Amino acid sequence: MPRQCYLLSSQLPVPSPDGILIAFIASSQLHIRCVATTNDLQIYDLPPGFDTSCRFIRWYRSLGKDAVPLRSEGSKIDNECSSQYLLLADDARIIVYDVKSSQLYAEISGATTLTKLADVDFGQTPDQVMVCSDFGYKLQIWSLKSKRAVEIKDFKHGGACYSYRSNTGHLALLARPAAHDILLILAPHSHEVLSTSELSTVDARGIKYSPDGNWLAVWDTASAGCRVIVLTANGHHFKTYARSEDELSLGIKCLQWSPSGHHLAIGDQEGSVTLLGKNTVGRVSILSVALWPVGNIIEPIFTLSQFTPHMHFFHPSSVQIRNGIVWQEELGHSRSRSYAQATQPAGPPSQGAFKAKARQTGIALMEFNASGDLLASTSSDTPSTVWIHSLQSSRPLTSLIHHSPMKALYWHPVLPDLLLMHCAIPEPTVHLWRASWHNPKILSLPLQAPIGKLQVAWLSCGNDKVRFLLSSNDQSAIGQISYEGEEVPWHPEGDSFARMGPEAMFDEGHSIDLSPVKLQANGLPANTPTVGLTTELDQATEVQDTFHYRHPKQTAA
Repeated sequence: MPRQCYLLSSQLPVPSPDGILIAFIASSQLHIRCVATTNDLQIYDLPPGFDTSCRFIRWYRSLGKDAVPLRSEGSKIDNECSSQYLLLADDARIIVYDVKSSQLYAEISGATTLTKLADVDFGQTPDQVMVCSDFGYKLQIWSLKSKRAVEIKDFKHGGACYSYRSNTGHLALLARPAAHDILLILAPHSHEVLSTSELSTVDARGIKYSPDGNWLAVWDTASAGCRVIVLTANGHHFKTYARSEDELSLGIKCLQWSPSGHHLAIGDQEGSVTLLGKNTVGRVSILSVALWPVGNIIEPIFTLSQFTPHMHFFHPSSVQIRNGIVWQEELGHSRSRSYAQATQPAGPPSQGAFKAKARQTGIALMEFNASGDLLASTSSDTPSTVWIHSLQSSRPLTSLIHHSPMKALYWHPVLPDLLLMHCAIPEPTVHLWRASWHNPKILSLPLQAPIGKLQVAWLSCGNDKVRFLLSSNDQSAIGQISYEGEEVPWHPEGDSFARMGPEAMFDEGHSIDLSPVKLQANGLPANTPTVGLTTELDQATEVQDTFHYRHPKQTAA
């Protein structure tokens, strides 16, 4: 087992979009830590009580394509670092930091008065902050330069109800002032309303610009069936995709553009994925005007259609892949986990095998890889099974069956065929698959009794190595693996208060003190920062040796 780097925090650490930095809160301070060296680059003192009331930690993401750098060694934040700005927010205030500076960048107080803060994030630039009030009361877009805000009433609150155009910065959002959905297109920077149009939706659930910024997709509520409206970049109607009346549909569960924008994936409530091709070449039906003479050869006519069904991927209850391998997770002694090839057809566990609060339907997870030629998906009917589909061959490439439902899927931004799968289990374990590996990998990180739910994220790459962060509410660990799938020992460039490896945590004289009581040594300055509580003890009080069990017992002569 490779030794890991530990981070002790009071909230879930949040890695930057480029994977170079990690932000976390510990002992009323905000720490900005470098992944390569595990050294703190900045430490900010938080207002009293803010460490416990903080609900949001957000890094600024540029509108362009985010990518984890292939190599990012060193601790200096250069001018090319895209992860420079960070915001923290509770229900009373929003604090913005510039990690290149040791001072506070901006603060917004009283952004919401009548309702609670539902969501907050950066806008087009780091000088813009979007504040969503609870119950969709209003949306505020604050400008940190002018210190003014633009308010939009009756905003449809939801993570997918607004979208930025990547190449220009135009903002498209959904509002519902009356009984109809309204699409608003706002200008960059000034947020002036450029166009307003009424949509033909029953109750629109989300809106997304394509990565190239040329198209805008709006999907309707499930009661309207499988229905997607494709608009031009300025909001004009182009095409509506809907299932025929003969095809009974329970509606759309999720929608995703491919990174190139050439495909639009629709995950429905029936558990299948439909891919609409932006430019689909189809053969003209033989019943229509069909033939065109070319010399002595008769050739069929091909037509070019846009946003028509191009592929269909299904998730059957019996897994059988032609010319493919089905992997199944196995539990060994001491709950060790590994993958083994399953005999086909394989029967994955259904949703009823797991304890769920309510029955779910449709596609649960759906993610394109960075190159857009692979699609990973999971159905709610078989929540522990991950399907990896190839868009080049239009068929499933492989399937992985696990003992627990799948929580999240993360493709690596640099290695397009590397997938990280996070299962909903209390153990600090991650599952990895790569097309070039002989078999998938399962890595366990030695977190000590993690508290709360676990989360995982990719970090920046080293030399021929990839890194990931596994976090709980009180601690985190950084794992490292080579491109070939071999576990690599962690050797950070700098020193940190977080020692390496579980054996170091319990090594006398070189340990992380996990006790909530800290003894202040004589001669230390009064303002020396400490982790946890500080308790003054009477000098006459005898302090028990924590490691008394290590010392041999003294026998009487």
